[in-house]
Amino acid sequence: MKRSKLSMTWRARLLNGALSGLALIALVALAQSRIRTVLYDAVDRAVQSQAEEALKHGYPPFMQGGREGRSEGRGEGRGGPGFPGEHSDNDRSRPQGRGFFDFGRGRGPFGGGEPPILRFGTTALLPPRRIPLHGTPDPGRPLWSEAGFEAAKQLGKDMREERGSDGKLLHVFSIRTDGHVLQTAASLEETQAALAEIQRALYALILPVGLLMALLGAVLTDIAFAPIRKLARAAAALQPTNLAARLPQPGGRDTFDQLVTVLNAMLSRMEAAFVRQKRFTADASHELRTPLAVIKAATSFLLEPGDEPLTERQRRTLSRADRTVDRANTLVSDLLLLARSENGSLTVQAESVDLTELLTEAVRAAESGQPSPHAPVLLEVPDATLTTDPKLLHRVVVNLVSNALRHTSAEGKVTIGAALTDPLVLTITDTGEGIAPEHLERLGEPFYRPDASRAREQGGVGLGLALCKEIVNTLGGTLTIQSTVGVGTTVIVALGQTMPTPVIISS
Repeated sequence: MKRSKLSMTWRARLLNGALSGLALIALVALAQSRIRTVLYDAVDRAVQSQAEEALKHGYPPFMQGGREGRSEGRGEGRGGPGFPGEHSDNDRSRPQGRGFFDFGRGRGPFGGGEPPILRFGTTALLPPRRIPLHGTPDPGRPLWSEAGFEAAKQLGKDMREERGSDGKLLHVFSIRTDGHVLQTAASLEETQAALAEIQRALYALILPVGLLMALLGAVLTDIAFAPIRKLARAAAALQPTNLAARLPQPGGRDTFDQLVTVLNAMLSRMEAAFVRQKRFTADASHELRTPLAVIKAATSFLLEPGDEPLTERQRRTLSRADRTVDRANTLVSDLLLLARSENGSLTVQAESVDLTELLTEAVRAAESGQPSPHAPVLLEVPDATLTTDPKLLHRVVVNLVSNALRHTSAEGKVTIGAALTDPLVLTITDTGEGIAPEHLERLGEPFYRPDASRAREQGGVGLGLALCKEIVNTLGGTLTIQSTVGVGTTVIVALGQTMPTPVIISS
């Protein structure tokens, strides 16, 4: 089973949606990475700033490793400059900024008179640790990071993440000074909680924003394809009779603009070829009429009784030539009429005619060209008078009745009906052999015959229906054919839909 392919519009929509989705995912990942970097940089600056303040103003005694006592002259619980043990009114009134750390309300995590957790903005800073390079740290105040301490001893500085004794993640900065290593640390719990909340918010936006972007992309795709739809409608409106029309240029000098330029150039070449073909057909038909008339006159003259009788062989030969000239004259006349109709040079001379009389004369003309016996032709039309071109309508009825008689046996019948509506509708129905469905679409093409060999034997060349369609179009009507194999064929002729001189029907 052959799988159906997606249209160009749906391919563009899906591609647009896929690109929008990838761009959204990449944007979310980039935003998440950037936010994480900004938050961690803030923590880095906080712990480094805390260490700079401690180095600048001196170490508070309670931060030192070992069992060193408290400095003289400092109140119980007071830290050194930049690390106050208690807030005074003046402290609370100082603006928060670099070198100023707010105490939290709770006590430190290790007790023993240790100050509460400090804060730098929204970052929870832990009390600094001052560890001698050679000595034993205070067991009550363990190092924030032993690996950071060793790295600072070797490299001078170190920044890393460590798990505290309570299992929480810490950001630890270690810096070596004269005989000591100073460690400052910040808890990453709030930072990680903020990152998790941001991540959930970003992921929650992916689906609705992605759907909105896909919908917007589909709308924009349809807007972008609007010139192509306009181009398709213009191309569908092109007909063999209006090849002078051109497709609208979308502009922009892009691929579609180049395609329209190529198509318009192709239409120009086709128009020129059609004009040359029609001119040749008309000119050739006109030029052939004179020699055919001469041949016809000669054969007719020789076939007339004269002083010197013709042999039977001569008479048969001249009769065959005379009949052939008649068919050639009919062919040339049809070609000339067809060329004039296609060129728009076929004039319509409308006049008031009796419908029954016109159809009766047309039936007689059609029957005179058929061998006997042939199927009877029945007229089932009401008395009516209409305004039309009688010669052109006569030509149409003669051709259609002749076709019906050629394809209907003597035991069948051909019926001509008329509906007095506006427009007038003529129907010519036979009970003949019918036409296969695959041939119906091509009927009316010049020189097309469903059964070429049989049509040639019956005298047809495939111009009758093509000529009838062109004449009916010139009269402002339509011609349609309905047929069933083994049942018969019905030709429907609707007149006067667009004819400049309207059809007038009166009963």
